[in-house]
Amino acid sequence: MSVWLHHPQLHSCLGEDLASAAQRVIAGQLPQPDTFTVHERDQRLPCLSARPQLTLEQRLHAMLEPIRQATGSLAGHLLIVASSGLDITGFEQLTCERGHFKAEYSTPLHSIASALQHDYGFAASLTLNTACSSAANALIYGARLLPQYQGVVVLAFEPASQLIQQGFAALELTNESGRYQPFHPERDGLILGDASAAVLLSNRQGNSHCRLLGGYSACDTSSVTGTREDGSHILHVSRQALANAGLTSGDIELIKLHGTATRANDDAEAAGSQHWLQQPGPPALCVLKPWLGHNLGACGLTETLLLNACLEQGQLPVHTTDNRQLLLPLATRRRWTPARTRILANFFGFGGNNACLVLESHARKEQP
Repeated sequence: MSVWLHHPQLHSCLGEDLASAAQRVIAGQLPQPDTFTVHERDQRLPCLSARPQLTLEQRLHAMLEPIRQATGSLAGHLLIVASSGLDITGFEQLTCERGHFKAEYSTPLHSIASALQHDYGFAASLTLNTACSSAANALIYGARLLPQYQGVVVLAFEPASQLIQQGFAALELTNESGRYQPFHPERDGLILGDASAAVLLSNRQGNSHCRLLGGYSACDTSSVTGTREDGSHILHVSRQALANAGLTSGDIELIKLHGTATRANDDAEAAGSQHWLQQPGPPALCVLKPWLGHNLGACGLTETLLLNACLEQGQLPVHTTDNRQLLLPLATRRRWTPARTRILANFFGFGGNNACLVLESHARKEQP
């Protein structure tokens, strides 16, 4: 597998495009949280809202239109939609407007993908909903299906919704402090992030600086909610991803951790990552969620695109200058000098669906 990522698009709390987001990260400008109300407790909790705020329809077209303009036509292309919430915000709005709930307000899982297929002339479309690994799985499946199409467009999005906000608060997984601290002993949960992203997968390099070398996804059935706390399933998935890419652990220079800052998830990921830290010349470690929040089903694409945009400019996403107390030694220096970086990227879904991507990022050559 060797698939190049073209025309990356991102709309997030860091701004309306990928370039703006990367500049914020490189400058060390962490986003300032908004808040939402937990109705059951009359409590306000932090969240990270996309800027500027757009309707879901506006967001999706803002992601796809630049790719259509760049390609000229999306006929012959496959569209893969990846999301946890899909169009739940529209469902919530309709219920509020009419003052009651009816089952017919709900739409089929594939309705958004079908509508976009019609609007943009895609040859086919499909929808993936595997919780927080949705977009990572979309990249894996997109790479596998690419030989059947002229190209594959992966569209991932996770708009803020009442159901998601209230649900995560009820599970006591949401952060109260406003400080996103993955792997820190005082971490107090995740901050939900609102974001959309899109990318074109192609077997041609062109002017792309990032390619997908391989990946692997599997379900840990030991629990109905998460993965094994000893990290064994996480390690299994990462090893299989490397094998699929034809690489060994010594080939990896950087690991992008999932890093939700929840107790159980960080403990399991830290345990599953110890293997890589015991290698000679262990890889650097980084996280993206302090910058984007947790984008749930979209994080597999939003984090991949933002990480690559930083590496292209010789920078790592660094949110802390002191890693001495952390479960894992996250990078503390932004400067990143390798011309080529091979990355293992972790994305783990609620319910135990774990996915790992193997990526290769190339720094932009300085102009003479």
